[in-house]
Amino acid sequence: MESKYKTLIPLIIIFFIAGVAIGYVAHKPVTIEKIVTVTVTPIPTPTPTTTPITTLTPISTPIPTPTATATPAVSDFTVRNYDPKTDTPTKTIDLTNNGANPSIVSVHPGEAVLIRITGYSSQSPLTLILNSTYSRNLGTSGAVIVTFNAKGSYSFNAAVPSSDPNVLSRSYAEGTITVY
Repeated sequence: MESKYKTLIPLIIIFFIAGVAIGYVAHKPVTIEKIVTVTVTPIPTPTPTTTPITTLTPISTPIPTPTATATPAVSDFTVRNYDPKTDTPTKTIDLTNNGANPSIVSVHPGEAVLIRITGYSSQSPLTLILNSTYSRNLGTSGAVIVTFNAKGSYSFNAAVPSSDPNVLSRSYAEGTITVY
């Protein structure tokens, strides 16, 4: 029995080494180089054409006179700048610490909600978006008063716009105003 073990153990070792060698060769990463030929065809430059210059006669148009700050009206709500001397809101939403306090508000038709920035330390202005249809720049410390004319649920979002058009704006605060 001892001669069997003397033969069996070296065979197991030889097969193990052969398996490791075959596995290494089979799974060895190979770099494949491929030559790609790129042909560039020049684009012909257009030849300039000359057109005769004609004289233009000026048309006098009256310059519109600036009107007082008009309240932009949307069918379901109106938004205007907040004046603490004359405006008395029914509810107040504070935009502070990356959130709205409170984030859910309920009012009756005809009542007004004050949305103001109270705790914002960034240099970027906030943009208020109501129902994804109306947006207004609040700056870094602005306040608006929104009067709701129709029943429904209105979502609002205060976003930090990006100066880069390829970067999406960041949501600062969001919530819902229910008019019942």
